[in-house]
Amino acid sequence: MIERLTARPQDFNLFQAISLLERAAPEAVPVGRSRGPREREAVRLHAFVSLAFEASDVREVGTDAVTGEPFTLTTPALSLGGSGGPLPMPFTEMLLERRMRRDHATADFLDIFNHRFLAFLYRSRRKHHVALNPQSPSGSTLASTLDAASALGLRTGVRAPDGSALWLRHAGLLGGAPRSMTALLALLRDRLGVQVQGTQFRGRWLALEPDASARLDMRTPLGGGAVLGKRVWDQGAGIRLTFSDLSQQRLHGLLPRGADHALAKWLVRRFIPQDLKVETELRLAPTEARSNKLCAANPMRLGWTSWIAGPTFRGALPPVRHTLTSDAGDTPGA
Repeated sequence: MIERLTARPQDFNLFQAISLLERAAPEAVPVGRSRGPREREAVRLHAFVSLAFEASDVREVGTDAVTGEPFTLTTPALSLGGSGGPLPMPFTEMLLERRMRRDHATADFLDIFNHRFLAFLYRSRRKHHVALNPQSPSGSTLASTLDAASALGLRTGVRAPDGSALWLRHAGLLGGAPRSMTALLALLRDRLGVQVQGTQFRGRWLALEPDASARLDMRTPLGGGAVLGKRVWDQGAGIRLTFSDLSQQRLHGLLPRGADHALAKWLVRRFIPQDLKVETELRLAPTEARSNKLCAANPMRLGWTSWIAGPTFRGALPPVRHTLTSDAGDTPGA
């Protein structure tokens, strides 16, 4: 990659080029981190002064045997001189004239400031962009901020039953409040790699606490706090997640005791903070339906992985429904 960067520097972004050169010289001090002339940084940044419009932020990449830096990078970005620099035009013309006479003293003096300006710009950019950080994404400052803002649990050790953690790229989905069905579906599709649709407002009956039931000695008027019966209907008490076009392997994996079931259940319960009834509906792809033989080598679960049908059956198989509970078990659905 360094050979390609040296041969065709115009193909690279300025910050990307500096990051690659830094990683190629791990023994050197990172850009903008030196505390004196004895500490050599990985890249020495030079300004390219010109009155023309430069098509790329990276003009040239090489090495400097005089100063001792592993790499040098010449860029027109943030230059003190030139058509876009803060110095007056006569100073730019003077720099161009002296460069033509191979007198680089003034340009080298200005490069002291050019290097510092570009180093601060790169450091600020690297702080907020994970791709520019030489460390792993989970160890960057941005990852720590996203972890705290989105409750990913990366630093506190929150893990799924299989030992995996929430993905950093899902911080935007988990950080919003209130959390939406759209965000939950996007999380499941990306993490599990399956097609999933959602249905909201799946109502159910909720049992009342004993102290919430009306008694004859209570003076609460009916409709103003008193309720007849021992249960109430809550239209927003549940949701349904429909996994469609599943293969035989993915269907078995999403069922209880399957390879993906514990992860899917953990993701849903981690995403939904309130106590909602979550029904799952698994639909096998029509092309995956095949006949099975009942034997010890091929264990089957009636209604979940096997169905009784006639020899001429060509329709769609009924979906497999079950409810995700908050504990270790799951209950079959109707």
